[in-house]
Amino acid sequence: MAPAAGEPRTVAAIGAFVRDVRVPGSKSMTNRALVLAALARGTTVLRHALRSEDTDALAAAITALGVRVETGAGEDAFTVHAAGAGLPAGEEVHVDLGDGGTPTRFATALAALAPRVTVIDGSARMRERPVADGVALLRALGADAGWAGAEGRLPVRVDGRAGPPRGGTLRVGKVASSQFVSALMLTGCRMPHELTLEFDEPPTSASYVELTADELRAWHVPVDVLRAPGGALRSVRVRSAVPDAGGERTVEPDASSALYWAAAAALVPASSVTLAGLARASGQPDMRAIDVLAAMGAVVEDAPAGIRVRSRASAGDSPAPLGGTRADCSACPDGALMLIAAAAVAAGPSRFEGLGTLRVKESDRIAAMAHGLRRVGAHAEFGEDWIEVTPIPAHRHVDAQVDPHGDHRIAMSFAVLGLRTGGIRVMNPDCVSKSYPGFWEELGRIREASGPPFA
Repeated sequence: MAPAAGEPRTVAAIGAFVRDVRVPGSKSMTNRALVLAALARGTTVLRHALRSEDTDALAAAITALGVRVETGAGEDAFTVHAAGAGLPAGEEVHVDLGDGGTPTRFATALAALAPRVTVIDGSARMRERPVADGVALLRALGADAGWAGAEGRLPVRVDGRAGPPRGGTLRVGKVASSQFVSALMLTGCRMPHELTLEFDEPPTSASYVELTADELRAWHVPVDVLRAPGGALRSVRVRSAVPDAGGERTVEPDASSALYWAAAAALVPASSVTLAGLARASGQPDMRAIDVLAAMGAVVEDAPAGIRVRSRASAGDSPAPLGGTRADCSACPDGALMLIAAAAVAAGPSRFEGLGTLRVKESDRIAAMAHGLRRVGAHAEFGEDWIEVTPIPAHRHVDAQVDPHGDHRIAMSFAVLGLRTGGIRVMNPDCVSKSYPGFWEELGRIREASGPPFA
């Protein structure tokens, strides 16, 4: 029986399981598709989209800006009714995006295209997170954007009545989040002049910038990418065009959500999961986290219906199912949290690097992960962009309550670890609704499909 709302979730160890799982649509791709659908012509149905706190908040913001978004086409779909002539004029609106970092940054850029005054706000935590870079970039393109409260923090006031960002060429230095760059790329197609972003150094979380370029192309928006000799992004040019998905766009399954079940199968001996609908060739950044999981010892292979991940350990094997690793996770920072948790039961120590962006997410994710690891009996040291994990001592009994600090990805990572160790109680379990509302239900189905836990 599920605990009462707000009560900790206790996760006990399980035995081998074999299961097919289709996770919800990609959060990153759903958010990008919502923005492009709002800027498109006519009605667009986004099928197999993610319905979560983040995506619903962005859909509500788009509706407030004058483009109606409906959810009646199915629980996993959005229907976006755009005029095609751009966002309509209207009275001043106030939009609250809650804890959503991506929705906040995307909505701020989108508001600059709307001939009205828009005030963008969020939760107390979101008011602490970086937004100044995005406002500075919009201003550099001629937008009227500023602060409705404290300098450099939400709420942000955007006045689009003087005209949209003009486009043109903009030099971009180091920014706190790739979401600022993606927000400009998504809205650049409707700026008066084509937008060229020239990077002084490789952009933060460049894999998400690449994902945005791919999504624009899927909507028939021309994008030109210039690379340095080593492959790093040097510039991105977005041509003026009305996005066109042909009336319908199917969102592929979320690699970030799929990673949890891939890790579960890797951690529990003799287990296997098929991630339905997910392809190894997907451009989602957290596919690289699945590659790191494979480097740690998980068996990852193509399957007719998607990707199959299974444990290298057989039932009764004494060695740990995964080995320690040293990995640069700058391309998959979200997925790194599950890898860090899995390292707590690896055969040796691990070090994960390239994690600087995690300090300013829903929590200080590096510090929060280290605290949780120590609670379950592992040893963890960390710095500005790295964490080192020494596994839980063999045969140590785990009995720990873990505080995810309201962070959905930390909660899910420790819950999956509990399938191997048992004895983990996850506080504030409902925080998973930010990206994966059905997480606990799927974990329950995996438990029902599993055998008795191994000794």
